Amino acid sequence: MAHIATTADLRHSGFSPRQIRHACTPTGPWQQLLPGVVLTRPTPPTRLDRLRAVQSFTGPASVITGADALLRQGATLPLPRHVHVLAGGNSRRTHPWILLERTTRPPDPVVRDGLRLAPPARAAVDLARREPNPRAVVALLDAVVDARLCTPGELREELLVCSRRGTALVRQALRHLYPT
Repeated sequence: MAHIATTADLRHSGFSPRQIRHACTPTGPWQQLLPGVVLTRPTPPTRLDRLRAVQSFTGPASVITGADALLRQGATLPLPRHVHVLAGGNSRRTHPWILLERTTRPPDPVVRDGLRLAPPARAAVDLARREPNPRAVVALLDAVVDARLCTPGELREELLVCSRRGTALVRQALRHLYPT
């Protein structure tokens, strides 16, 4: 059962704004995770709860990318501080623990646990483009290929169509790991 609801959905289900606010007080049974997004149980949110909240907050066209997308698809990586989300160019909703990246090239999402995730090659390149440490980029690409989430060829294809911003280290690491 999903425990994430928007305040609009709760109002549609018959809760008044006052009831929702009261339920989200420190002594209430619910928690407001993001503006307009509620966890309808008193326990601390899991990472999956946070990811579902982010997608409710950023809208139905948003796609989770980066480490969270790779972790949900089977990679072994450190848990990121931010949730990296791809959204259309007109999206403006953001929050301190959301890294919102506007894109004109949204991926066809992979759906897992009710989440819309970027395909592995896209998620890996999105994550690697933001990594300043060359060794970390090599480790990331190696982890994704070792987990059989994508091939070096798929990573190269993604690099051909993605923004060139931040890809120099990614291209260098890919050439180092998997020379053609």
